Amino acid sequence: MRARLAVLALAAFVAPLAAQSPPPLDKTELIRLLTNPLFAQTEVADVVRRSCLKFHPTERDWADLRSVGAGGEVIASAAACDSRRSSSAGSSVSASDEASQPVTAVGQPADVVTTVGMGGSVRVRLSRGRTPLRRTTLALRGTTVLGLSRDASAVTDDSGIAVFRLPPVARTGTHQFEIRTGGGATLPGQPAVLYSVRSSRPTRVRLTPDYIAFRGTDSTATIVAAVTDSLGNPVPGEPVDLSGGTTPLTAITDSLGRATLAVTTGSVTRGGTVQVRVRGLAPVDMEIAAPAGLSGVNTGFLPAASAYGPVGNPLSEPLIFRARTVQGASAAGRTVRFRTLNARVTPESAVLDSTGRVRVDVVLGIRAGEAAVIASIDSVERIVTLRAEPGPIDSLILDRNGETVNGRAIVVQVGVPFALRLRARDLYGNATSIEALGQALRAGRGRLNVRQQDLQLVTLESADTAVVVTLKAVRLGSYQFVIGSGITANVRVDAVQQRP
Repeated sequence: MRARLAVLALAAFVAPLAAQSPPPLDKTELIRLLTNPLFAQTEVADVVRRSCLKFHPTERDWADLRSVGAGGEVIASAAACDSRRSSSAGSSVSASDEASQPVTAVGQPADVVTTVGMGGSVRVRLSRGRTPLRRTTLALRGTTVLGLSRDASAVTDDSGIAVFRLPPVARTGTHQFEIRTGGGATLPGQPAVLYSVRSSRPTRVRLTPDYIAFRGTDSTATIVAAVTDSLGNPVPGEPVDLSGGTTPLTAITDSLGRATLAVTTGSVTRGGTVQVRVRGLAPVDMEIAAPAGLSGVNTGFLPAASAYGPVGNPLSEPLIFRARTVQGASAAGRTVRFRTLNARVTPESAVLDSTGRVRVDVVLGIRAGEAAVIASIDSVERIVTLRAEPGPIDSLILDRNGETVNGRAIVVQVGVPFALRLRARDLYGNATSIEALGQALRAGRGRLNVRQQDLQLVTLESADTAVVVTLKAVRLGSYQFVIGSGITANVRVDAVQQRP
């Protein structure tokens, strides 16, 4: 469909070949062709080759044609048409004579893109009509802006191709280099190539402002992320993601490498942080100021020297609570209040000193497991989690089949092994480790059998939480079984005849 439209539109400029040569184009008609999105550059160049031009392009005309999108092929066709017309007017040589054909130079491609820190190359095809010009020196006028002492030059090969090697540069930019002869003479149509140096991959992101503080009735704040490469050049077209709020945000960097992200009071947590991410880089945190200007990042408990201890005992060192403003100053003179879970603190409230700190003594509760201290300052809350470890062994418990048998009597059959499980409790009834006692019992296993000859020890298995003793009565009778060291547990064993 597109090709059909192009043919129909081009018919307005190209008369039937059978009737006569197509009329030449004026500048307005050529510009209309170049700006028509239906026509490809090759189609426009073909029209120019067949129709030629009514006018002799000046330097201004060449610039105008390039500004409306004329590429290397169109410029070369227009230059060839102009040169052919000039040759026809001043010579009787046949137009079919190859020697009378104009010289054309076309960049392949006409637009070259590279990145900062990397060299580039430009290829130019030089021909007379359809014949490539070999071993001819060409120059790229203007390449000294890349740091060369003189304009780059190259010699065409047997295919009429000259390859210009250009040095790496440290700054982004777009340059237009004119193709000239080795002696500096202008070629027909003033052919040129566009050389673009773009940023490399992102290596740094810088956020402005340093933190966000909603003031008064403000409900929106703006974060500007500036993305640059390793040489400090802005990186355009790079996605920048913001996370940590209720809704993730994404913005694309502009030509200056900057992306703008807007956050609202309802989309972020006051006293928290959001993260800004750019491809290939570590995320960057931005702080959202808590109410009253407190820093959510720098307000809280400092790392504890020891976050655990035995139940009912104080921590080895006090906890230290610190508060700062988003500007980095200490929040001296403000009151902080403490409450606890499974612990006690002294004091329960205090005024921050000149450094914005306060020390808190903590006594762990009597329940083994987690404990916590919660600090409140203005509307900011911070929590530190502690661990109350079980205390030393205070009592031993014997059970059989899940039933406690301490100080009771159990009935067993002679010659049939039976198991007793020994567990330990601390002063507050928390299950505590029995591993050390288990090691002592294993070491004294031989003595236990000598002392209890009629009640033999079959096996003894110990773990951190329990010791399992398997016994066997050798003959009928009642026996007192005592186990432990210092702290003991006992049970009376009544051995009866096996049931038939």
